[in-house]
Amino acid sequence: MSNSTTTDASIGSAGARGDVPLLPASRDAPLKAPPATAAVTGPVLYRASGGRRFAFTAIFLLLLPFYVSLGPMLWARISQGHWTGTTGLVVLAAAFTFVMFLILVEMLNSIRSKVELGTKALRLTLPSGRGPQPMLRYASHEIAYDDISEIETRREVYGGALAPMMLKGARIVLKDGTKVRLGYVNEANVDPAFPFPEIAMRIANRAGVPIIDRGNVRRSAPKKMLGIVSAPRENRTIDEQQMAELNKKHTRLMIVLFAGLAVLVTLGIVGDMMQPG
Repeated sequence: MSNSTTTDASIGSAGARGDVPLLPASRDAPLKAPPATAAVTGPVLYRASGGRRFAFTAIFLLLLPFYVSLGPMLWARISQGHWTGTTGLVVLAAAFTFVMFLILVEMLNSIRSKVELGTKALRLTLPSGRGPQPMLRYASHEIAYDDISEIETRREVYGGALAPMMLKGARIVLKDGTKVRLGYVNEANVDPAFPFPEIAMRIANRAGVPIIDRGNVRRSAPKKMLGIVSAPRENRTIDEQQMAELNKKHTRLMIVLFAGLAVLVTLGIVGDMMQPG
C-alpha cells in the first residue's frame, strides 16, 4: 500500500517541502544547520495517506468477526471433548492472533502518528513504546524550536551475515536534557510517510541546531523488540570498514545459497528426466 506525506498547500516547490536544501550528514563532525529564520517558511505535515488509513482499518474490521468466532469454536470443542483437529485449530488461533496484532499496530500507527513542523514549534504524536516497531502506546509533544539543543541520529545494526538489518534512528535533545525519540526507518525500505532522518534534518534546519551523528552501533534484536535497555558494553560501535565487511559477507552468503538452490533444482529436474517413463 502506497504512503504519502501531506504538506500545506502554500509551500513552494523549492526545497522539496518549503525548507532550505538539506545538508548532508557527517560522521566526523556535528552538522551545523542554517539559522532558524532562514529555514522557516510554512507548516509541513507528515502522516500516512488516507488510502493507507482506510486500507488497514478495512482489513482489521473484515477479519475481526472471523477472529472473534475462534474463541467460541475452541470452547465448544474443548468443553464437549472433541479433540480431533483441535490442536490445529489452536495453532490457527495463535497465528491469527499474531496477524491481528500486527494489523492493529499498523492501523493505529497510520491513524495516530503524525509530525507537524510549524513556524515556531513542532507538534508530534508518535509511539512511545521502545523498539523500532510502532506499539500500542502513543505520546504527544509540542516542542518550541528555541527549546531544542541538538538532533541525534545513529544507525543500529541487527543480525549477522545471514540477514543483517540496519535501522536509522533519530531523536530530539532538548536544552533541559530531555530526549524525545522520533523513530526508526529501515534503510532498505524507507517509509515515505515518515522518513525520520529527513524529518530530523528539517527540524534542525528550522531550529538552527546541529545534527550529531552517533555512528553505527550493533544491537540485540530480541532486546530491542522487547524494549530492554542494553548495557553500555553491549552497544558496540561499528566503523565503516566493518560495515563494508558485513555487507560483503552477506553478499557472498546469498550467492552461495542461491547457487546451492540452483544446483538442487537442477539435480531434481535431471533426476526426473532420467526416471523411466
